[in-house]
Amino acid sequence: MNNQEIKEIGLFRFSLIAAIVNDTYEACSKMQYYRNMAAKEHKHPNGEKVKYASETIKSWHMSYIKHGIDGLLPKKRSDSGMPRTFSRKAIEKIHDIKEQYPHITTKMVYQKLIEDGYIKASTVSLSSVYRYIRDNNLKRNQISPVERKAYEMEHSNDCWQADTTHAAKIIVDGKKVQTYLIAIIDDCSRLCLHAEFFLNDNAVNLQIALKKAVKKYGIPRKFFVDNGGPYKNGQLNLICASLGLVLIHTKIYSPQSKGKIERMFRTVKDGYLNCTDWNEFTSLADLNNKFNIYLNEEYQNKRHSSTKETPRSRYLKDSALIKRKTEEDIEACFLHRIQRTVRNDATISLNTFFFEVPQKYIKQRINIRYTPDALTEAYIYNDQNELTDVVYPLKKVDNSKIKRKSIDYSQIPAGGKKNV
Repeated sequence: MNNQEIKEIGLFRFSLIAAIVNDTYEACSKMQYYRNMAAKEHKHPNGEKVKYASETIKSWHMSYIKHGIDGLLPKKRSDSGMPRTFSRKAIEKIHDIKEQYPHITTKMVYQKLIEDGYIKASTVSLSSVYRYIRDNNLKRNQISPVERKAYEMEHSNDCWQADTTHAAKIIVDGKKVQTYLIAIIDDCSRLCLHAEFFLNDNAVNLQIALKKAVKKYGIPRKFFVDNGGPYKNGQLNLICASLGLVLIHTKIYSPQSKGKIERMFRTVKDGYLNCTDWNEFTSLADLNNKFNIYLNEEYQNKRHSSTKETPRSRYLKDSALIKRKTEEDIEACFLHRIQRTVRNDATISLNTFFFEVPQKYIKQRINIRYTPDALTEAYIYNDQNELTDVVYPLKKVDNSKIKRKSIDYSQIPAGGKKNV
């Protein structure tokens, strides 16, 4: 089982206990919740429909409480249930195709899989793909029509929404650069939990914004985002599971489901972006400082047409319900996790930077955690998820000044053995 498969199984197990972790389950007791989940079929990451005993689900919950998301990661290989005719990646591709094109024919799905190199016609038949689509309710007549209803969460931090919008260009170091506004709002109160301009719309910047929001406003129960690259990646899945919140993606081509944050962007554009002289900004920091004045003095304190209250006052009504973590725990949850094989010169690469690790790890594959926006140090963890070493960027000049132990060849006899 590779590292990606281990992560997917851990996240799958978390999905079965997420409601009880963030206290949103409707059963009369925790034990009844375990029984209810045990009575249902669940779709395993390998595509198989599975059931689990209530005690198994309970043990996952207990393990999560004790060890966090690391307690849900399998310790040994488990490939049972994987269809033998095609790979896990082929299964994922089938679901991606059917999600994007719900009325596509099975024959066209089969052809796309062959064209994209996920299967070979010589080893996988059209009937195999047909059976998988039929057994997993992916046929055109099995797909339910999309039902949309207006909704609103009952309490602050029940659900956060995040999205990105293109902003204007500013001049930095004599060059015009595109800016992007990443914003996170609370569904219930419409409070803007964090909004910040960046020069790139990417996963790292989204995670920076989320970390700042969590430090200021606590842990939400759900995080509602779209399917863009910054919002759909393995590191964000692990971060959300470590925090104990449920990550939810919108349906593809369904902008209506993001109505609240789209409305927030419209308000911000009308109240600030479209009536600001962008030539006055000389840096990203200057832009964010002035935008935060508008955000905190106007947007957060303006009466909302739907809630009939200001976002700030509505949010504070539920202050007693807010779950928080220490800053140290939050930083740990946001660490990226990867594996690296140590080179013969006792180095590894992280985002184009080289780090020097202890000699004992040479040629070993090690678990690394690091902060992607501040690569000043990284952390080595063992298979029991215990921190073993802190490592730092490679400094070749400093290494060149280290005095090596020299060999005194006069002490080596003709036979080749050194005198003792």
